[in-house]
Amino acid sequence: MKQSKFSFAAVFSLMILLGYAYFAFMGLVYWKEGDIILPSILTAAFIAVVLLCLTIMCKSRATRWKRIGGIGQIVFGTIIFAAFIVSAVPFTNFLDVLAQQKKFSSEIDNVLESAQQLDADYQEYVDQRLENYEEALRLVSRGKEMNPSEYESLLGNAAGSTDDAKIRNLSKSLKRKLVPDSIAEVQEERQYWVGTANHMSVWNIMLPRNIAKINERVEGWSVNYTKLSDFSYAGEDTEPFVFEEFDSDLSTLTSRYTKLHLPSALAIIVSLLCFAIMLLPYFMTERDVAGRTSKGKNVYE
Repeated sequence: MKQSKFSFAAVFSLMILLGYAYFAFMGLVYWKEGDIILPSILTAAFIAVVLLCLTIMCKSRATRWKRIGGIGQIVFGTIIFAAFIVSAVPFTNFLDVLAQQKKFSSEIDNVLESAQQLDADYQEYVDQRLENYEEALRLVSRGKEMNPSEYESLLGNAAGSTDDAKIRNLSKSLKRKLVPDSIAEVQEERQYWVGTANHMSVWNIMLPRNIAKINERVEGWSVNYTKLSDFSYAGEDTEPFVFEEFDSDLSTLTSRYTKLHLPSALAIIVSLLCFAIMLLPYFMTERDVAGRTSKGKNVYE
């Protein structure tokens, strides 16, 4: 019965340790914005230190030949306590993320809507610009007798057997400049990042990496369109494309979990509770397991 009690305590403590460690691991993943290498190393080190110290404490309590004394047991217990208190920092970080999960979902939705609006606005800009350019060229075509030099500079050397064909070819050429083939790939990648993040839970370790990518490039998306639209053909009277800033507060939210801070009261309480549970196998280890001589006399007597 004593052995079963000890085994149950050991299994229960291990489950609590792994659950607590996962929370701390997620806090570290968000801190590193999706990088799992360092968080994995730190979490594994935390688990190893706790289990090693607990094993030594149990062994020293149960067996005479490995007994390190009461002070030694306190030292190893203090190491476990310190490990839990330190890990309360990333634990708090993930609690902060959980508290803001509805805001994350809302802000990602805003970015998705803004990205879709950006593409729609730019397409509208391109369509209007092409329409204006074609109309300007038609005016030049109709006035070629009155202003042959302008006609020659704008349409004279253009490809096409008729003015209408030349205008269509120049319009297609301008469209290729404003909407290059690569733009479709950029749009698909952007929609993929935002759409994927939109369907991810804060428990998914890929979410912070996707959010980091969105934050990194969100401003560049509109700037890219502005740079493309800065090109113009002779005869155009136009301005580069301008888009209002993205309706997103993601950067404000991410700035909170990328900077670790002192643990919260809740995290401290949970850490102390987990620490107490981790000591259950130690307290359930009977002193007399190996505390008797071969003659059956208790060495502690």
